Amino acid sequence: MQMTPLEYLYYIGYTLHKKYRLSARKRLDGWVLSIGNLTLGGTGKTPAAIAVAREAVKRNLRPCILTRGYKGHGSGAVIVSKGGGPLASWDEAGDEAVLMAERLKDVWVIKDPNRYRGGLIASSRDVFILDDGFQHWRLHRDVDILIVDATDPFGNGRMIPMGRLREPVSEMRRADVIIINKARGEEPDLERTIRRHNTRAPLFYADYRVDGLTSIDGKTLSADTLRDRRVFAFSGIGNPGEFIAGLSGLGASVTGHKAFRDHHCYRDKDLQRITRKALDGRAEMIVTTEKDMVKLRELKTAGEFRDIFALKISLQVKSAEFYDIIFEGAGREERTRAPGGPSE
Repeated sequence: MQMTPLEYLYYIGYTLHKKYRLSARKRLDGWVLSIGNLTLGGTGKTPAAIAVAREAVKRNLRPCILTRGYKGHGSGAVIVSKGGGPLASWDEAGDEAVLMAERLKDVWVIKDPNRYRGGLIASSRDVFILDDGFQHWRLHRDVDILIVDATDPFGNGRMIPMGRLREPVSEMRRADVIIINKARGEEPDLERTIRRHNTRAPLFYADYRVDGLTSIDGKTLSADTLRDRRVFAFSGIGNPGEFIAGLSGLGASVTGHKAFRDHHCYRDKDLQRITRKALDGRAEMIVTTEKDMVKLRELKTAGEFRDIFALKISLQVKSAEFYDIIFEGAGREERTRAPGGPSE
C-alpha cells in the first residue's frame, strides 16, 4: 500500500526521531522488558504489564514498571508506588499508572517520559517493565514484547494521521515475543501475516479474564451479579464497544451507555447526569471500567456514588512458557550501564 503525502511526512519524522534516540541509547542495571504495540488505542498493554509484574514477584524478582504516564501532569519523574499502593494522584501520574499502583503489591511504578531517568530512581529493582515501550528508542531492552489485537490488528493498514499505525507493520520484525490478544481461538490468517515480517519470535495467545466488580469504596462483588441485571454503563476509554460487549457477554442487559473521550477527567456533574440517565432507564446497576474508577475515587463527592461499580479484568496468557522465555535471563546477569546520564 503506497503512503499518502501526510503519511510520508509522518514517516520522515518517525525515522529521524528513531535514529536520534537510538544514537544515544542507554542501559539500566537490570533485566528490561518492553511491552507495546504497533497501533493507537488499547490492545492490552497495561493489563499485560500488570500480569508480567505479578509473575516477576512470584519468581522472587523485584520489578518496577516504567511508564510515561499519559495525561499525567506531574513534571519530571513521579514515584507512583513503591509497592504499597498509590503515592500520587491520577492527575499527577495518569490514570493507567495509578491503576497499576492500585492493582500491584511489591511492585514499584514510576511515571517519567524519560524511562532511563525513572529507572535510575528505582536502582534497587532488578526487573524493569516498559509500559508502552515498543517505540521508546532511548532505552536498551532485553526482550521486546509486541501485542497484536486479534479483533483489529492493524486498523486500515495506514499510518498516522490516515490510520492507526504508529509505524509500518514490517517493524514487528523487532519483536522478540508476540502476543495475539482477544482471540477466541487460533488465528491462522493473522499468524501468516505476522510470520511474513517476523519468523523468529514465539507466538502466544491471550485473552481477558473477569475478576469481579469493585465499588468506589472498595466493596467487591462476583461478576455473576451482572447476570440478568439491567445495567447502565459509562466509560472514557479508547474502545468502549469492547467494554459493552464484555458486559453483555456476562449476561447483563445494558440499558444505555455514556461514552466519554479516552482519559476523560470526571466532574461531579458527570456522575449526577449518569445517575439520572441510569434511573431514567430503570437500571439496577451502574458499571464502568477500572481505569475510570481510578479518577472517580478522587472526587470529593465520591462517597455519594457508592453504587457505581468497576469491572475488574486481568490478562491471561494461555501458556506458562511465555513467562519462562521473557524471564530467562532475569536476576542472573550483572549489567553495565552505558556511559552518560539521563537525557530528555
